[in-house]
Amino acid sequence: MINKLYNENNLDTMKRLDDNSIDGIITSPPYNVATKRKDYYYNNGYSDIDNLSEEDYLEMRIAEFKEFERIVKNEGVILYNISYHNENPILPTLLISKLHQETNLTIADIICWKKSNSIPFQTSPTKLSRISEIIYVIVNKDYLHKFKTNKEISKINAKTGQKFYKNYTNYIEARNNDGIKSKNKATYSTDLVKKLIHIYFPEKSLIYDPFIGIGTTAKGCIAKNCYYLGSELSEDFFNEIDLS
Repeated sequence: MINKLYNENNLDTMKRLDDNSIDGIITSPPYNVATKRKDYYYNNGYSDIDNLSEEDYLEMRIAEFKEFERIVKNEGVILYNISYHNENPILPTLLISKLHQETNLTIADIICWKKSNSIPFQTSPTKLSRISEIIYVIVNKDYLHKFKTNKEISKINAKTGQKFYKNYTNYIEARNNDGIKSKNKATYSTDLVKKLIHIYFPEKSLIYDPFIGIGTTAKGCIAKNCYYLGSELSEDFFNEIDLS
């Protein structure tokens, strides 16, 4: 299963995947933000499944992570972009804590993604407009210090054999989206995906996105000569995918 997109629940897709068959994952899940609000502009399109209780949301995400743990190769990497909702800012932190406690996955690094535009607009007396979001670098606990990356060596000490790598920082600047008019307002960009692949995935890697949306991860994979696989539950989003 390579270079395929499926209009279905990601758990259904992953059931058909073999153990240790995916090089890694790049994704951004629903943020559980579909509470009642006047500005439809920020509706990410998952309103029917994105207004869960805290307990239900965490259980759903952990069920997915347990499948990620099974299908991703031991030395593979999961790049997980998640932000927070004003009504429950602690939710991503609770998820990461639960992930560490209930699976054999953990955080290896944290990337700060600086977007080109900030949201929401300045209408809150207390909240700041978010110009950045977190991307968690998640790996198998047993491979915390030996997971695979695409980092290039700049030099090797002739006496000690110590390797020195080119400078890669955990601060990445990239657009919020590709400028596509879509019902999906919560998109990242092909530019961001390409920069993540540049750091973590050699050419021909197979990268899965369980929330493929309008195909952004797949576009980044095509541009970087990697294979892609994606699931998208929303028929509206799925029908907007154009990889040409």
